[in-house]
Amino acid sequence: MNITGRKDFLTLLKGATFLASGGGGPFFLAKEIVETYFNDTETFEIALIDPDALTSQEWVVMAAGMAQPSAGSALTPQAINEPTDNAVKAMQKLIKEIFVSKNDGRFDDFQKFDALYPIEVGAMNVVIPLISAYILKNGLSIVDGDTSGRSVPTIDLTTFAVSQPVMPNMATSAGDEYQFTTMSLKDYKDLGIAYSNLIAAGLIGIDTGLCLAPMHGDTLKEGNIVKGTLTDAYHIGTIFEEEISSTQKIQKIQHYLRYQSQTPRNMKHICTGKVTDYETKTENSTDLGYVRIQTDENRVFTILIQNENIIGQFDDETWVSVTGPDSINYISMHDGSFDENNIYDNVLISKKLSEGQDVYIHVIAIEAADVIKKNDKLMSSWNSAYKTSRYYGPYSNRLWIAE
Repeated sequence: MNITGRKDFLTLLKGATFLASGGGGPFFLAKEIVETYFNDTETFEIALIDPDALTSQEWVVMAAGMAQPSAGSALTPQAINEPTDNAVKAMQKLIKEIFVSKNDGRFDDFQKFDALYPIEVGAMNVVIPLISAYILKNGLSIVDGDTSGRSVPTIDLTTFAVSQPVMPNMATSAGDEYQFTTMSLKDYKDLGIAYSNLIAAGLIGIDTGLCLAPMHGDTLKEGNIVKGTLTDAYHIGTIFEEEISSTQKIQKIQHYLRYQSQTPRNMKHICTGKVTDYETKTENSTDLGYVRIQTDENRVFTILIQNENIIGQFDDETWVSVTGPDSINYISMHDGSFDENNIYDNVLISKKLSEGQDVYIHVIAIEAADVIKKNDKLMSSWNSAYKTSRYYGPYSNRLWIAE
């Protein structure tokens, strides 16, 4: 699949916003980035490469942007993408001038990167590597997949964090004379904390480009990526654009994910209702809080937020309904074709509530891919992440037992 025009790009981002579990950056900001770089009649090509086509001959690297979620929407499109462009160039230079010269055997055949892969599926960390591949050119394509299957609050909740060395890594600021740093730390959890602290202190800008986990293509495809999530996002986006009811959209997306996706997974409708309360505050560079929905059955469903949605529970039940790495997603109750005012994530919900608008949504759960759930080290990282949101129980597979 190739992205060849602005319309296709925006369709993909609609689906990516849905799959992001409430986070991943707002659609309206990702849309602004696309509209800044491409006019509505311009044709271009950004190639999405099937992970199964990757071989030991290609070099791939994760490219992303990192900012405090509450601050990201204040940045300009150029300020958001430029740091990641710099990070890719700096990482390539670091490997060629330092790691190859030190005879690090991992990089004996390294010449350049052939493809970038997204850290997660979500509007911002999909649009950023796609735009970077377009700007940097040099034969760069984008791997059709990501390392989380949703958006995640911390770097250590990715497949590469439990399988790949921390070094080399690269963080850069914007600008022609950019600042950069690379850190030798014991694991990706420490690396994520260190980068978050640098961003919070403004030492490498309030938005930072990241390049992590360079590897051969065949290493990525074997257990390090959720395959086909960008294609999934595009097809889900086309469903959003259909002139059908929101209930029909749910049914079609559920059918697509179970029977047509490259990585089949289950999906369930949790509840429908009105958002009555939303609150977050920033602690240690993480946005923590909750969103509450008064359901049509007069129940209350509460979602705990840690940058993204990670825990969901009905207030009249003693057990949790859904936990990460399964995702908790939103679909507007609006019928007909969606525009940007109906592509819900937590930023848009907060914005509408602050403006006194009512928000009516369907809450949807999507089961994590097997490459995530069957990775014991990664699930252990998720169990640690729960505690940040003051949930001390285990992963809950209650929704999927009967599947």
